[in-house]
Amino acid sequence: MGTLFVPLLEAAVAELGPVLLSAGRALLGGAATAATGSASGDKSKEDSKTTPAVRTLPRTGESCKKCPPDAGSRINRRHGVNWNAYRYQARVTGFAFDTEACRWSDEWHWLKIDFDGFQTGDCLLQETKGNYDQFIDGSIPGAVDFFRGFESMEDQAMAQGTEVRLNPPARLTWYFQTPLTQRKMTRLLARLGIHSIYQP
Repeated sequence: MGTLFVPLLEAAVAELGPVLLSAGRALLGGAATAATGSASGDKSKEDSKTTPAVRTLPRTGESCKKCPPDAGSRINRRHGVNWNAYRYQARVTGFAFDTEACRWSDEWHWLKIDFDGFQTGDCLLQETKGNYDQFIDGSIPGAVDFFRGFESMEDQAMAQGTEVRLNPPARLTWYFQTPLTQRKMTRLLARLGIHSIYQP
């Protein structure tokens, strides 16, 4: 039995030796080469033009790139009563709102700008827009003449989009509860590098 095992072991070492040596070098950053020498058929020893690669592995739990919005903070903002908007914002972002009197919602404050939500694992800032279609679909007679909310929405997009573009890998997505408003804002948002989603 022992005589069969030795040739099998030698064959396995001959086959897997270079692979294991390469893996060891990658993990130890080249230190394994100095200690173990070269295996036969090792390309780096035979090809003098090859330059050693420097590899740095991140420590466990350490992200490769920092997410700038992590420096922000969750804040409590007071707004007018709008149950639909608060519920939509909470559903999309997971942030809390005043479920008793509908007077406030939690938001993310970063670089002096408020965002409706923030998902740190994805480095994703979020903005939600509730039922703005009522101001452009005729539901409210004369709304197109008096409603100025789209101008402030455009200003908000420009301010948010500028800071997000200046701070990679941060990303920003605007979520729209209604399709007409999303269509109305899509061109500007795309120009600003803001992803938009129609999510009823």
